Amino acid sequence: MLIAGVVVLIHLALWGPWPTLAVQSFKQWLTGIGEVLAIVPAVLILIGLFDVWVPKEVVERGLGPASGLRGILFAILLGTGAAGPIYAAFPIGLSLREKGARTANLVIFLGVWATIKLPMLMMESAFLGTRFAMLRLAITLPGIIMCGFVMEFLDPKPSTEPAFLIRE
Repeated sequence: MLIAGVVVLIHLALWGPWPTLAVQSFKQWLTGIGEVLAIVPAVLILIGLFDVWVPKEVVERGLGPASGLRGILFAILLGTGAAGPIYAAFPIGLSLREKGARTANLVIFLGVWATIKLPMLMMESAFLGTRFAMLRLAITLPGIIMCGFVMEFLDPKPSTEPAFLIRE
C-alpha cells in the first residue's frame, strides 16, 4: 500500500507541470495493476493445488540436490513450457523451494521462464530470423545455467521463508 500511495503522490505532483502526461501515466499504471490482479489469484489457486497434489518427494527427485543433469533439464523444460509473466513464476519458485528443489534448479527455472519460453522463441524466429533466435538461445542458456550454480554457491543453505520474515 505504501508503494501505491507513493505512486499516486508522484502522479499528483506531476499534475501541475504536465497534467496530460500525469493522467496518461496514471491510466497506464492502473491498467498494469489490473493486469497483475487478474493473474495473481489464478496463480495462487494453482500454487495451492500444487502444494496439495504434488508430494515433496516428487519435487526432490526431479529438482532436488541429487537430481543432477536430469534436474537441470527438467528445470529448463518447466521454464520453457511456462505461460504468463515472470511475476507469476516467483510464487511457483517459492513453492518448489519449500518442497526441496535445489537453488541452482530454481534459478535455472526462473531464468528460462524469463528468457526462453517457447512462444517467445517462435515470435523471435518469425520477426528476427531463426538464426538470430538460435544464436541468442545458445548464448543465453549457458549463462542461465552458470548463474544458477553461482547463486547456489553464494547461498548454499537457503531459507524457505521470505526474506522479510527472517529475523537476524
